[in-house]
Amino acid sequence: MKIILFALLLAVAWTGTLAIIQHSPGLRSAPGIWAGAFGLPGVVIAHWIQAYIRYDRALTYGIMFFVNWIFYCTVIQGFVSIKRTFLA
Repeated sequence: MKIILFALLLAVAWTGTLAIIQHSPGLRSAPGIWAGAFGLPGVVIAHWIQAYIRYDRALTYGIMFFVNWIFYCTVIQGFVSIKRTFLA
């Protein structure tokens, strides 16, 4: 449960940060590129889905959030598994 909540916190923070970066320095600035790299699976899948349906900014951010949440859950679970393997 802690992994799911921590990943949720990461996904919310990343989505909010990306929205702020988009409206201030822009997505093609250094902070925008790094934010995009940190949330790469969500960015790629959201824009791929949006290519086939009409573009909606809220839907795009929702897809990015959901995909990154799942991605962060799996990455954190992988770290926990590796930690248990080497420290057990």
